[in-house]
Amino acid sequence: MTSRLKYWALGAIIACTPATAFATGGLGCSIDDGNVNLTFESIFSYSDIGGLFQIRGELESKDKRTEKTLRKFTLDGSELKQQWFRGNDLKLMIYRETEGDGVPFASVKLIIEANKPPEEEFEYSGKYALTIEPATEGSESKAFTVEGKITCSAG
Repeated sequence: MTSRLKYWALGAIIACTPATAFATGGLGCSIDDGNVNLTFESIFSYSDIGGLFQIRGELESKDKRTEKTLRKFTLDGSELKQQWFRGNDLKLMIYRETEGDGVPFASVKLIIEANKPPEEEFEYSGKYALTIEPATEGSESKAFTVEGKITCSAG
């Protein structure tokens, strides 16, 4: 009898414990124009605190003034410096700079701003701005920006 009561009590505790389900989805963005080639993939949480994770992809600047080591690189998540992905808005900032002793400073910064129209369920479209700061001698910056369109999908 005591054994049955223990199982009943355990069953009641489990039944009264709130169950939390965390759903995830996938996000993919791409650019392929005369300035940039980008593939960006990640997983996101539908909860308000999830953010983007398991990021992968590749960023290629087609401008020859881009520092050679920054012209084409694999994305592993460390380059995603800012993100906003909520409701109809998607905003990302990908940034990378040269590293190492004796290496002149240079950087690339890609800002993505996209929106999902109310009639769309999964498709985002918008613009990007890629700011390139080439390696220069001295302290004078020669940064420039190229812009274009981006498409993303989430689901």
